[in-house]
Amino acid sequence: MRFLTLFSLLFFFAACDNNTVSQEELTNDSPMEVQLSDNPQWEKDNLRLLPIVASEAYLDEQQSVAQYKVLSEALENERFRVSEKKPYGRFTDAGAVNTLTVQNKTEDPIFLMAGEVVQGGNQDRVIAEDAVIAARSIQDMPVFCVEHGRWTYEGDKALNEGDKKIFAFRGYYNVASSEVRRSVATGNQQAVWDQVADIRTRYSLDAGTQAYADLESNEEFVNDRTSYERFFGDKLAENETIVGFVAVSGNQILGADVFGHPTLLNRQFAAVLSSYATDALTLGNDKELKSANLAAFVDGLQADLADEKGFRQDGKLVHYAKLR
Repeated sequence: MRFLTLFSLLFFFAACDNNTVSQEELTNDSPMEVQLSDNPQWEKDNLRLLPIVASEAYLDEQQSVAQYKVLSEALENERFRVSEKKPYGRFTDAGAVNTLTVQNKTEDPIFLMAGEVVQGGNQDRVIAEDAVIAARSIQDMPVFCVEHGRWTYEGDKALNEGDKKIFAFRGYYNVASSEVRRSVATGNQQAVWDQVADIRTRYSLDAGTQAYADLESNEEFVNDRTSYERFFGDKLAENETIVGFVAVSGNQILGADVFGHPTLLNRQFAAVLSSYATDALTLGNDKELKSANLAAFVDGLQADLADEKGFRQDGKLVHYAKLR
């Protein structure tokens, strides 16, 4: 097994292409490395995951990020609620489609990731940007609709009568596909609807409300996605160093997610893996990825992290997504 820094990875592929790299370019102070392994534990069918590993010193500095709980956990707690926009005495305008209100009455800060889909309310939504909801706080969140055609409350997942009174969301549908995530990043609702419609067309979904989550009605898709989830699902059981992945399918780089601490990745892995698996089934192939293309992507990821891109809280990296 080999561990290569991000810049060293560039050198590795450059050498294969008979390019020269100066000694200065090999100098690297990056706290993160891309793991290139011949071990098949990170490869299945049309999906390959390249782990990103952080140094012990970096993780010591990032320890505060380990405290964050994630949305899927929080939605199971009665003291945490996501609802249609509510003023709660803060203002008079409660009506909004592209804003939800989050009440966190728990003692834990909760990480919400752009691309996560919540079900319920008057229509399913996808979270538009990363955020940390502080303990004992109320915060509005930008969202986009991923269920075109419904505007009535569905409270079948409500935990109590209070949920029903505020039109709470209790359903959770993981992280959406990279195509939907990219459309969310554009800030354009029509682009989001277009991508939802495209994936529905691919899987011949014809359920009434045109929801992204209608993917669950396609038995073949669910079985194939579950196969990926079962294969990769327990790979981080004892993880203390991996903070993210570059996801690859055939000759395509699906994207990368980097988290600020392994504990946060461990909590969010199932949701992100669902996105990668959906991409592998929807976009994947078994062709060979050109080394130069992977090198260029890793180079861009390295530059972005060096420029401190991504969502940060109290000066610490929480999450950065680099979509293809």
